[in-house]
Amino acid sequence: MKKIIFYLLIILIVFSCSKDEDEILPYPDEDTLHEFELHSNNRVSSLLMSSSEYNSWLNNNDFYNTEKRHALFQDIYKKFPDKYDFIFLVLNELDKPSSPSYYGSLIGVSNDVEGIGLNIYDNSAEYGSSGKLKAVMELTALEYLKYGPALHEVAHNWANFALPTHSVDNAGSNITSSLYGSHWGFTGGSTKGQLGGFKQSSLVEHGGNSYTVDAFGPNANGGNSIPYNELELYLMGMLPLSSVTDFDMFTDITSLAVNNNTFDFTASTRTTYNPGSLEDFLGKRVPNNNNAQKNFKLLIVVLTDNPLTEDEWNRVDATAEWFSKKEDDGSHLYNFWEATGGVGSITIEN
Repeated sequence: MKKIIFYLLIILIVFSCSKDEDEILPYPDEDTLHEFELHSNNRVSSLLMSSSEYNSWLNNNDFYNTEKRHALFQDIYKKFPDKYDFIFLVLNELDKPSSPSYYGSLIGVSNDVEGIGLNIYDNSAEYGSSGKLKAVMELTALEYLKYGPALHEVAHNWANFALPTHSVDNAGSNITSSLYGSHWGFTGGSTKGQLGGFKQSSLVEHGGNSYTVDAFGPNANGGNSIPYNELELYLMGMLPLSSVTDFDMFTDITSLAVNNNTFDFTASTRTTYNPGSLEDFLGKRVPNNNNAQKNFKLLIVVLTDNPLTEDEWNRVDATAEWFSKKEDDGSHLYNFWEATGGVGSITIEN
């Protein structure tokens, strides 16, 4: 019996109101607790910590220390205007350090979208924003905007708060599935999702609650190597609900066998969703895809305990340029524009 390790990223997510895209806001002129440096290409910046503060940030996972996180972002807002939908912190590490345990994590700040399974709320003032900031993210290595879980974490701003999905801890018989938090688990989609789930068209029914699907990850499917699926794009406001193909969600899973390219499983509960039943369950998405925000502004701040070298600046700046491209980059990876089918875009600027 093979054992599957399902990596669960602990994430809170949200979405908030935005100001006019063309509004030009003045940069604050306040004393900051940290020294900031802005790269000449105007895409990325750095925040210099003491060695003790940086080591604590890593080893004690201070991103999840509410008091320290709020204080850090309040300092950032003394340097930068309140024009960003997202702020990403990037650790000055070539590879993921031993701590924190995750590759990337997103914490929600505010939400003003109805019909995605998430309550309306606004904690932006605690960060120094006046309602613009939707979420903050931490990526644990310099190039993880491109080679890490950036698309996955961005999706967590809108999902999954919608469906009571299930997954299992390992393969075997006589196992019991459980609720799977903010990921798709054993749920089908138009393609495998950024937040996990299988390709619906690969489903084979054997009778007796027994099924086979192409191999998949319950919480992720290869980072930036896949685009968003239809359900993810709908929840993000990029597609109309009518464009979401019918899909199945399996719960009460009692066995799982892992083959080279497929999974065999049994599940006593199968729920099929179509656009009508999905809207009945969640309510209408407000705003709908015609009025939803599709263009976002992102600030990237590298946390470091030493001034960045030219190589370090080049690495993180290149990933920012790539992620914000509004064109096909010709590689097997998807930037945000590509992952949304050319509907959404992200502008990265200091």
